[in-house]
Amino acid sequence: MVRTDAVTRVTTLLLVRYRFHLTLPSRSGTRQLVAEDARLLAFTGTPANPEWLGHEQATALLDAEATENTDPLFAERTMTRTLTGLAATTGHLDAHGERLAAELAESHRRVRSAAGEIIRGLKVTVQKPADVLGVYVYLPAVSAGAA
Repeated sequence: MVRTDAVTRVTTLLLVRYRFHLTLPSRSGTRQLVAEDARLLAFTGTPANPEWLGHEQATALLDAEATENTDPLFAERTMTRTLTGLAATTGHLDAHGERLAAELAESHRRVRSAAGEIIRGLKVTVQKPADVLGVYVYLPAVSAGAA
């Protein structure tokens, strides 16, 4: 948990790992592969009512610097609420994984087509649920007079 001037609302950054199962056809049979991809996703508000941010905004949070200390008890309660509520983001995380799977499949089709490889039977599926590897909560800084 970080208090920072980089945000004006409570903002949560998630480090999410996606796993994909690939079925790749070839002249000698079918190969099964697993691919992984890690992404940063961020939202403002609560997990139950998130406003999802774009990729650039999520990535910019990595550069946010702490400007104040946070009371440890407050930080613990806030993180507990955030972690408990993360299940509400599953639908968005799953949908994002489906988009990534479609992008990966399209990339494989383009490359295989250019190389003269078999495309029919190529399949990419996302393994659900995604793994949330990190949860980082950014709080707006409190001015000295407001505390």
